[in-house]
Parts: sequence; C-alpha cells; structure tokens
Amino acid sequence: MKKYTYYIAGFILMFAAVLFVASTVWASPTMGRLLSLPFQSASCGQTGAWNILVIGSDYAELRGQRGSDLTRVVHVNFDNQKVATFAFSRDLWVDTSGLGLTNPTIDATKLGKVFYEARTRSSQLVEKDTIVDGTRTAGRMISKNFSVKLDHYLAIDLNNLAGMIDSLGGLPIDVPTRTTDPYIKIVIPAGQQTLTGAQVVAYARAIPDSDFDRIQRNNLILEALQKKILEPSTLTKLPDMLAKFKNAIATDLTTEQIDQLVCVLESAPAGSMVHELVRKEWTMPGPMGSFQWNKAKVEARLKELEYIP
Repeated sequence: MKKYTYYIAGFILMFAAVLFVASTVWASPTMGRLLSLPFQSASCGQTGAWNILVIGSDYAELRGQRGSDLTRVVHVNFDNQKVATFAFSRDLWVDTSGLGLTNPTIDATKLGKVFYEARTRSSQLVEKDTIVDGTRTAGRMISKNFSVKLDHYLAIDLNNLAGMIDSLGGLPIDVPTRTTDPYIKIVIPAGQQTLTGAQVVAYARAIPDSDFDRIQRNNLILEALQKKILEPSTLTKLPDMLAKFKNAIATDLTTEQIDQLVCVLESAPAGSMVHELVRKEWTMPGPMGSFQWNKAKVEARLKELEYIP
C-alpha cells in the first residue's frame, strides 16, 4: 500500500475517531498497528494545543432546517497528549451579528443554520469552496459566542455520506432502540444490522426526541464508522472512495498536520480522552424552537477542558 493510501486512511480515521471514540480503542493492538504505518512521525512534531472545528454539513431541505448536522470542536494538546471533543447542538440560539450574513441581515439564529446561511451567500462557484466559506463563518460564530479560538477546520458534506457508506459495503451497527420520525420516512429497527447509506443518513437525521439525543445517535454512527474503516477490506477501498468524493471534504490541515494529530491520538493515555457537549440542563427554551444556553456554565466547562486559556 502506498504512502498516499496511508495518508488517506489517516485522514478519515482522524475525522471519524477524533469526534467520538473511546480512548481504550486507541490502545488496541489493531489500532496500534495501523497508526504505526510509515506516514506517522515518531514524536508528533508539534507543541502547544489546537482547537479544530469539525462540521458535518447538511445542505438538504429535510424539515426546512438546513445547516450543519454535526458541529464539534476538538481540543488537541500536544504537550500532555490529551484530546477532548465538545459537541454543540444545532438548535442552540447564537449571536450572528457582524458575521456578514446580509441580504437579508441575520443577527441571530440557530447554531446549525449559520453554516447554511453563509454557504448560500458564498460567491464561490466551486461547491467545495462554498463548504469552506460556510465552515469559516461557522468558526467565527463559535469564537464569537463561546470564546473559543479556532486553529483549523475539517468539514464533510453529509449529502455525500450515503454514497460513501455504500461504497464501503454498508455500515454494521447495533441500534439500541427502534428509530423513526415523520420526516425520514424510514424505520430503523433495533438490533445489530448492516445499514445502507440511505439508512445511515436517515438514522443520523432522525429526531423523534431531541437534538441532544440525536447527538448521541451520531456518536454511535461515528464509532461504527471507525470500526468499519479498520477492516482490512475497507482500507483497500479508501483511495478510490476519496477520489470519488474528494470535493465533499474540505480542510486546512496539511498532510503533516494530519500525521501529527493521528500520532497524538495513538499516544494519548488510556482514559484521557474527554467527551463533552452543551448539556441539556444548561439550556432553556428559546426563539423558533431553539435553546438558549447558560453562557457562564458552558464557558466554565470549556475553560476546565482548556479550550479557553
């Protein structure tokens, strides 16, 4: 397998695993062998810490609530080799004044819609470049509302997710409870099964309860995706898949930086990875079906996790 293939594998692994994978997985022999492939450096080659915005963008018109289905910030500390992920519900009410959302002007909206509103206002002609514009504006919104300085971004257009999953032969996953809602028009039964791409997208978008519960379902998908990518038969398919869907992925991370991130993930002590979100108990009902949130409590937790100096 060529070095390019290793880089691609690392890229997808970083996207899936850095979002929500228990740190014990990274200590497993299988992961250790994969991450010791030639593309990895010995010392991680970086100091300090990065905050990386990770967005799973949704450009479809499901429910009419277009935007980012998945918004998280990953904190990577190279000095103590610790990793944290912080998830933000798309229904949080945020201040968007000064972000350039004009014609018409939008000074406040749901967090998930910021990506969509910025993307539709983009003057770029190439679809991937509109994703970048949407992602950068979403990043400025995160910094403005949550006082988190962002260093890098990684975005994937989830409208291509079904095709990606199908190209890998489906996604084995254990669904804890039967899931459906009036919008997805698909019933996902409970139990161990292999979902098609369309079923994965439906499961990711279903909200029979709340967006906080949907975040947990997305966590299950990410865990299942990470396991699927580790299969030897999947690794051989990655270069062709990335070539086919390269315009659906946007990042400012270089090959070397992705290498450094994967190195940290392997080196992080067992049990050191922290997963947090804007908790439901920190919120209250807001405008247009949104949630207003307790800024003091959210920022206090972000400071504890060193997102905020």
